[in-house]
Amino acid sequence: MTPKSILALIDGSALSEATLDTAVSVAKSFGARLEALHVRADPATLVPIVGEGMSGAMVEQVMDAMAKSVESRAQRARAAYDRVAAKAGFPIVWRQETGPEPVVLAAAGRLVDLSVLPRPDAAADGQMAASLDSALFDTGRPVLVAPPTSPASIGKRVALAWNGSAQASRVVSAALPYLEKAEMVAVLTAPGFDKRAPAEALVAYLARHNVKATAQSVELHGKSVGQALLEQAQQLNCDLLVMGAYGHSRLREMILGGATREVLSHSTLPVLMAH
Repeated sequence: MTPKSILALIDGSALSEATLDTAVSVAKSFGARLEALHVRADPATLVPIVGEGMSGAMVEQVMDAMAKSVESRAQRARAAYDRVAAKAGFPIVWRQETGPEPVVLAAAGRLVDLSVLPRPDAAADGQMAASLDSALFDTGRPVLVAPPTSPASIGKRVALAWNGSAQASRVVSAALPYLEKAEMVAVLTAPGFDKRAPAEALVAYLARHNVKATAQSVELHGKSVGQALLEQAQQLNCDLLVMGAYGHSRLREMILGGATREVLSHSTLPVLMAH
């Protein structure tokens, strides 16, 4: 589906501006409507977590500190929005809601064609990993994970990770609008892919959609699959990586190991994912 409505999550972190810049690039490419969503936490809902065994005065101090933190993040998110909106060249809708970020995002993401989120930071508090989990598994929509710095372009040269799985097939379907516009598409397969669905068959399938692609094998040479995929994509000067969100259930489990962890931890490219 060609994206005509895009939602960008702006959390007030240092990655907010790059995330919205990434969303702007995609919105311009497809003429899509773009919303910037900031979700404010409700400090009152966090008190039971920290309030046990604390005096009333201590709870009040904690709530006050939380409220200031929430307000500070909201101000940073709005400032990032204002900077990007001033140079975007088209209107970006500002949207702010209060509640648990993953819950709000799941509901909002079901009514757009694409959600754009910052890359999870392993050093952060885990909130972004939970939100990405929600966007991937609770919306039924594809997700674009933005890199830490604003990309110069998105989708001119595309690396498509293929292992023959159902998840890989679904992300190919979600990526078709990007692939049809791309100047170059490389189908990358690493050891362990399903040989019943070889890369050459995917290349033939894409040709029926007027997408000219080539199949390439990824040699590991002692590296992890994720690292090898990223290095090959970088060698090909790709500006978009497309891959399925693999795993048994939840992304918060997957980021503990495997190709997904490597890609989400180290990619400097936008990554289009679907489950």
